[in-house]
Amino acid sequence: MDAMAFHRCADYQALSEKASECLIRAITQNPQATICVATGGTPLLTYSMFVSKVKQRNIDISQITFVKLDEWLNIPLNADGTCETFLQTHIIQPLNIAPERFISFRSQNVDDKECQRVIELITQNGGIDLCVLGLGKNGHLGLNEPGDSLEPACHITVLDEHTRQHAMIKDSEQPVECGITLGLREIMAAREILFLVAGERKQSAFSKLQEKKVSCQTPSSFLWMHQNVHCLYDSTRFTPNLEN
Repeated sequence: MDAMAFHRCADYQALSEKASECLIRAITQNPQATICVATGGTPLLTYSMFVSKVKQRNIDISQITFVKLDEWLNIPLNADGTCETFLQTHIIQPLNIAPERFISFRSQNVDDKECQRVIELITQNGGIDLCVLGLGKNGHLGLNEPGDSLEPACHITVLDEHTRQHAMIKDSEQPVECGITLGLREIMAAREILFLVAGERKQSAFSKLQEKKVSCQTPSSFLWMHQNVHCLYDSTRFTPNLEN
């Protein structure tokens, strides 16, 4: 049996509903959970549903810690397109998460010490319990970009040409060429991974993932080496070929 379980979802709405319930389950089973969260269009509705359910069900999240997966560099942290602004808008502020319960990368004047700072904070919290990921058009995870080799740990990265056209930063006042991201080491150390596949122009990346071959050219393929991955995909856009 494959460690990555694929879950067919009728549409994006159904995917988001199922994903939000996975988040609810994680925090109710472990009220002190550390949850790493991706940004972008794919998890947007998931987070909206999650926030609504936390409020409707009066769930205590005072001991939950959220970790930002990655961040664009050399633009102000409060700019419209940053991962910080996205998470503040859709999770942190709506749920009144205390500052000490949000582990976040800075976006300016960053060097390797920033990577070490974030890793140490995650370690102090006992590691990541659940990591929410999306599939990049080029197969990336976080900002771990395709290449001949991959840096294993949290690192500063030069963005792939495709990533530089990301919807979050395409209208940035200045070009965004670099980012900072948790590495595959930190991602793979998560106890559970919730992998969401939705959006346009990702069928090629999804097909490569299903080849079950681990390649630095497809960073998402490293998820085959994790023992607890749930891949939720929007069946209106993606046709699985799981017999490879």
